[in-house]
Parts: sequence; structure tokens; C-alpha cells
Amino acid sequence: MQKDVHFYLTYALAMKIGLSVNDAETIAWANQYTDDLTEADLYGIQTQAAILGNWEDTQVQLSVLIPFHFIPGSDHDHPWMTTRNNARARKLVYRASQKGDLIQLGIAFHALQDTFSHETFSGWREDINSCFPWYYLESALPNVGHAEMRVLPDVVNYIWTDPRNGRRIDNRKRTMSAARVTYNFLAKLFNPDIDPAVWQTLKGELWQVFRLDSYDKRIDNLCIISGNDRVDFKEVNARLEKERKVDFVKAASNHLAEAMKLFNDLPWTT
Repeated sequence: MQKDVHFYLTYALAMKIGLSVNDAETIAWANQYTDDLTEADLYGIQTQAAILGNWEDTQVQLSVLIPFHFIPGSDHDHPWMTTRNNARARKLVYRASQKGDLIQLGIAFHALQDTFSHETFSGWREDINSCFPWYYLESALPNVGHAEMRVLPDVVNYIWTDPRNGRRIDNRKRTMSAARVTYNFLAKLFNPDIDPAVWQTLKGELWQVFRLDSYDKRIDNLCIISGNDRVDFKEVNARLEKERKVDFVKAASNHLAEAMKLFNDLPWTT
């Protein structure tokens, strides 16, 4: 998923739940910054690999792609394949919440939200990710994750066909499901007594947003829904990256350690 979901939707949901502006910003910023820390810092932590060629590196697959973007699910035949809202991704959210670390919680929400857009793909290089025959230009891309499909799985309003099985994929519905799960977690953690009518109203508003073709209009409308139409990721990032990058790196390291524990029962060959 992209910034309109990871930052702006998460921020809007947190505000609707009743979090403070600072807490909503922190969770949403950490969620989006997981896509932005593309170079290893002094401690060797990075949470995204921006250059597709680097996806061929098995260390990048194991320490970056899988724990932050392609959490393995529950498919018996393909144990490393991502499935939506899977138990491992949910446990990462629970464990972050138990620590009371809003940054780690934002990182865990990123991984959880990506289980919806990345479902049926794996963070390893393996055959299940192959979408096109060798003679297609796309097949020259790393056979890792959804690289061959480029950004198609991540754009909110796209409707596309998965060439592996002919399935019609409606990203709007996937995003709505991710929004509901994120909202439910936020409500359970921070406002368990919230009126159910809040979601009933909100889901109709979100559906109208997810149907918009314009990325910028989606962001504008999510800002309005949040109650803060001036919130801007560039401004928030400029402030929090300076103030809290060290905290983010620590939280990302903790998330990675928790994720690796959850992978212990998986076969280490694909």
C-alpha cells in the first residue's frame, strides 16, 4: 500500500478513535516511515529496499521484505506466502501494544496492512511470485514479492487481474478490509467503548474515498475525515524524523526480533 493508506488513512482512523494529535501522528508516521527507511543506518537497520535489484539479495529478503512487508501466513502448501490479516501479523501488533511503544505499533500496522495488498505473494524469491512467462519484459524483474506486477497491488483504486490465476482483484475492497482491521485494533487498544455507529458512518465515507481515481484527492478527503485538513506528511516527517529517528530504529529492531521469533516454525527452504 502507499502513503495515502499507511499515513493518511492510519492517521484518520486514529483520530476517529479519539487519540491525541501527537499520538495519531506518531503511529501514522512510523507506519509510513517503514517504507522510507531505505538505507541501513549506523546500526544496520533498514525497513525497505527501494532498488528492485537489491531484492535479489537473500539477506534483504529475510531482514527487510519478509518481516516488514510480506508476513508469512497460513497456507500449508506455501508456508512463506502472505495471507491477509494472518496470525503472525496480528501478533506483531499485539506485542507492540504490550510494550506501549507507539512507533513499534505503527511499524506493526504497516506489516499488517501490507498483508492485504501483498496477499498470495512471498518475500522470498520463489516460483509462486512468477506472474509472466520468460519472454515478457516484466519477467526480467526479480521474482520476489510482487515485483513483476510493479505497483498494481498497492494502488488503492486499482482493479486488476492476477495473471497467475486469472482472479479479478479489487484493491478498493482490500483497502476497506485493511481499514476495518486497523480500526478494530485501535478501538480495542485505546477506546474499547467507542460507539459502533462511528464505524458505520466512517466506512461509507471511506468507500467514497477509495473509489477516487486521484491520489491527491484521496489524501485531501482523508485529511477532512480526520478532522485536521491541514495535516501533511512532509511536515510531520521533517519534524519526527529529526526528533525520533533513533526511536524508530530501536522500534524497528524490536519488531524484527519479534518477527524472527514467529518464523521459527517455518521451513528455511522455499
